[in-house]
Amino acid sequence: MIPQNTARRSRWRLALAAAIAAVLIAVSGCSGSSLGGSDTAGGEIRIGLIVPKSGPYKAVGDDQSAGWRLALEKLGGKLGGRPVKVIEADEGDGKATALASARKLIEQDKVLALVGGGTADTVQTLYPLLKESGVPLIGTGGRPSTVADPTYLWSTSWLSQETGASIAGYLRQKVGDGRVWVIGPDYIGGRDQIAGFVDTFRKAGGKLANPGGEPTWTPWAPAPTTEFSPYLTKIKQAAPAAVYTFYAGASAIEFVKQYRQYGVDVPLYASGFLTEGAPLAALGQQAKGVYTALNYSTTLDNAANRDFVRRYTAANDGRLPNLYHVCSWDAALVLDKAIAEALTRP
Repeated sequence: MIPQNTARRSRWRLALAAAIAAVLIAVSGCSGSSLGGSDTAGGEIRIGLIVPKSGPYKAVGDDQSAGWRLALEKLGGKLGGRPVKVIEADEGDGKATALASARKLIEQDKVLALVGGGTADTVQTLYPLLKESGVPLIGTGGRPSTVADPTYLWSTSWLSQETGASIAGYLRQKVGDGRVWVIGPDYIGGRDQIAGFVDTFRKAGGKLANPGGEPTWTPWAPAPTTEFSPYLTKIKQAAPAAVYTFYAGASAIEFVKQYRQYGVDVPLYASGFLTEGAPLAALGQQAKGVYTALNYSTTLDNAANRDFVRRYTAANDGRLPNLYHVCSWDAALVLDKAIAEALTRP
């Protein structure tokens, strides 16, 4: 859905097709493989959909699942011309839950590929298993900076540092010589999101208002922070020119609500996840005046996006889709082409 260089996109799809072809070869002779009856034309393909069905990002997972289902409807329930069986599993809050789910999908259900991953932490946790099994993941959530060798990892979403970097120069111009207070959650995805902003902001000459000139981190484990009053008190006392943050899901809702309740009279800037999907619906007018940047908009003026938005709104009483929907939608369309390509290989 996001415009890319045509040659690069073609190479990307062919590389994924090669990975899928390797899995096809490995499992085609196995009983109970990812191709039910793969030795005959039209055998069923198994795909594992791993998204948050519980935990702080459940709403994100619900949107990812909805986007995936909508794409399969468009494709007539097939990928690469083959019927597809989708086996869903819970990512939970990542790490142990996600790893157990992915291992079951790969080792017991023998899926051809995994789709999903709501957070960069999940992708980081799963990557050794992807390399061990040779089963690719088409990521529809954050992609961490810590994966140096992306051989089995493709993404239809975003690199976790991108969104913060995209708004940093603009905010530097807005605040002039003023300082910005930066706050975010202490996990891989949160640190990447904040680093993208801070690194770019500093290169543009910006300075942080936080003590020591370093971002403030809120605990993520054993449970994400949802009580922000101590942090908001410090922000009010510091009186920065602006605040920049990254939160998503339940933490995003609570951060903005409490920001308003505590009367923090400082412009709030953020990665777009702060008001994307469920948070925007929950916040209503409280989200007014929050400035964000994200790599998708329903107003993108191209045929592919118009078709996607039309199909989604028609199926959802006129409601507009969000980034999580489109990333899963795109993952299905990419897999469709890659599997078709893989099946033509000798």
